[in-house]
Amino acid sequence: MSIKKAANSLEKEHIESYIKTALIFAIVVICFLIFKPFLVPVIWGMIIAIAFHPLHVRLTKLLKGKSGLSATIITLVLLALLLIPSGSFVSSLFENVKDLSAQLKSGELMVNEPPEKVAGWPLIGKSLYNSWHQFAVDVSAAATQFQPQIEALGLKVLNFFKGFMGSILVFMLSIIISGLFLANSTSGYPFIYKLFNRLAGEKKGTEIVDNSKKTVSSVVTGILGTAIIQTAIISAALFVFKIPLAALLTLVTFFFAVAQIPVFLVIIPLIIYMFSAVGGAPAVLFTVWGIVGALSDNVLKPMLLGRGLNIPMLVILIGAIGGMLLMGMIGLFIGAVVMALGYQILQLWFDDVQEQLETTDVKNAED
Repeated sequence: MSIKKAANSLEKEHIESYIKTALIFAIVVICFLIFKPFLVPVIWGMIIAIAFHPLHVRLTKLLKGKSGLSATIITLVLLALLLIPSGSFVSSLFENVKDLSAQLKSGELMVNEPPEKVAGWPLIGKSLYNSWHQFAVDVSAAATQFQPQIEALGLKVLNFFKGFMGSILVFMLSIIISGLFLANSTSGYPFIYKLFNRLAGEKKGTEIVDNSKKTVSSVVTGILGTAIIQTAIISAALFVFKIPLAALLTLVTFFFAVAQIPVFLVIIPLIIYMFSAVGGAPAVLFTVWGIVGALSDNVLKPMLLGRGLNIPMLVILIGAIGGMLLMGMIGLFIGAVVMALGYQILQLWFDDVQEQLETTDVKNAED
């Protein structure tokens, strides 16, 4: 009888354990589903907060310990840096579309004849020249003929604009969240340290957290810093040589630089344009300037990426590029941090194996 009671008691304990596990799992899943809409802005907020935390610490000292004021100033400056150029770009785009539509309706829109050199361009030259010539002769007739292509292009531009505005809203929310993280950093960091110290031990946990912070800062400096400098070099050339749509091409160049797409894809068509439409010394100078700008990341990236870390730059670079291909722009940071964590866990395992071998050798020597 006692054996049967013990079996029933054990069965009840198992059932209770299963029920508790199921309830905990359900709570975790529901919490995740509630939090899911805010996941991307919160991750971006954490990345921005980590990147600007050193500046926040310095500014807090200057403001005599007013952490909230420091976080507010950084948040407002970042919002201004985001909204002012974005607002200018959107306003300029609306004005250009409005003027183009008005000129097209009134019949005042004029298109210059294409240069003869355009017809000599490989692959696309002849068809481009003919289409361009049709618009130069009669814009209305050409617009009617190419209406399906124009509508398809307009739909793509509209979708791009929707995505652009959505990204701006997400980044606005992320910057505000980053300000909250900065204002509460004194209580947030101890919690993270306690979590990783619990998972990996006090020494290794602290090292992992510190390297994760440094990895995010390194990626911000290495990837975004390189992209900003590279875009500035190329953008200066675009405006100096008065390239059409210089502002839009600057935006495309920056996107390519951040996404690790070769900037030569932007520069080469512009070099062809300069030699065909302008020629002479300006075209040669623009070519040299553009090539220097396109190759500048090969010098800047090794200087900025992985600086101050005990992790090889190759691991960070593979994590950043692979993460971006897997998860988009946010993967630049998540991929780099995950690869850095993986590398540190592997090193931790190697260290443990080495310590065990050394201990075994010492025992064998004593025996």
